[in-house]
Amino acid sequence: GKGGIGKSTTSSNLSAAFSKLGHRVLQIGCDPKHDSTFTLTKKLMPTVIDVLETVEFHSEELRPEDYMFEGYNGVMCVEAGGPPAGTGCGGYVVGQTVKLLKQHHLLEETDVVIFDVLGDVVCGGFAMP
Repeated sequence: GKGGIGKSTTSSNLSAAFSKLGHRVLQIGCDPKHDSTFTLTKKLMPTVIDVLETVEFHSEELRPEDYMFEGYNGVMCVEAGGPPAGTGCGGYVVGQTVKLLKQHHLLEETDVVIFDVLGDVVCGGFAMP
């Protein structure tokens, strides 16, 4: 795995471009640094895993505005969070994020979903450089 090669920049640029074409876009950052959407929102967003922790992982207590934030040109931004690179599996956090998005019917309301996945993921098969 290799970090620092422009995955987040490319993801954000694609999100912005699709939004300019009139698409409803959701960008999901899958990195413990939770900076995937920074260029779209101009700030670090709380992660899904951190927000879930505040309600003792009772996802039914959350609303979309608790973990999803509007960025540039209406791009909806979510930061999944996860374990530090090289220490665990990001799949659990991504799974919980997708579950939450489905619970709130947010995937149905978007045209394009972009996942920005970190470059160093330990669990086999989740991501490849």
